[in-house]
Amino acid sequence: MVFKAFLLKYAEIGVKGKNRSLFEDALAQQVKYAVKRCEGEFKVRRTRGRIYVDVLSDYYDYEETVENLKTVFGVTAICPMIQVNDEGFEKLAEVVRDYVDE
Repeated sequence: MVFKAFLLKYAEIGVKGKNRSLFEDALAQQVKYAVKRCEGEFKVRRTRGRIYVDVLSDYYDYEETVENLKTVFGVTAICPMIQVNDEGFEKLAEVVRDYVDE
């Protein structure tokens, strides 16, 4: 299976107060700079407490992308993600079984 997105986790920013969104925006901007150095097209988006990097192109270098994301100060974990269409629980269970078997 091909990872088509990454979930980025961070630590200290999560305990900030009313200015938390400023720190999250700055971190998301640094992530954008990091993936610009990678082959492929990416979209960086953030929700409260999470930053996602979506892979928009059909081909990208997974190892290069992870290595560049590791250089972003403040990122504590990089979680590769697969994306599936919502076709109900049974289809999701089948995809998970296939993924685990792989």
